Amino acid sequence: MGVHRGDIFEEIINHSNKVYKNKGIAIVQKIATPMKPKRAGSKIIGAYYEEKSTLDYIGTCNGQAIAFDAKETSNKNNLPLKNIKEHQIDFMSEWEKHGGIAFLLVNFKAHGKVFKIEFQQIQPYWKLYKSNPGIKGMCSIPYEYFINNCKEVTSGRGAVLDYLI
Repeated sequence: MGVHRGDIFEEIINHSNKVYKNKGIAIVQKIATPMKPKRAGSKIIGAYYEEKSTLDYIGTCNGQAIAFDAKETSNKNNLPLKNIKEHQIDFMSEWEKHGGIAFLLVNFKAHGKVFKIEFQQIQPYWKLYKSNPGIKGMCSIPYEYFINNCKEVTSGRGAVLDYLI
């Protein structure tokens, strides 16, 4: 079995989550996407996704419910919005309507930087993307936006990625 895109990034997040738990800072867990096995008689020959997933991680910190997804891009100039699925936007919207905090952790591999972008910051870009499909400049969030408006996530409190900043 090969390494999937984002596996190393998710392992780093998982390590940070262990640190948060051990230090009593937060409890955050990776959410598995429900899969249904494909069978040939009694033998499992594969699997398929049973339903769309929510986000990668759900937890609580200081009594506040949090949910986030880990996104990774090799693109130097932007985060393509096609990397975010509509059901994830819907979930983040509903999550926040019920008092939770939703965000993305975005790893710009070409720059070696990770940013935390809040759902409220994603919404305007998503609305432009959905109302102007395929129009150049409307299909991504510029790297410069992350630099100027989002929190860069670095190490701290013993966590490789101290994203609860």
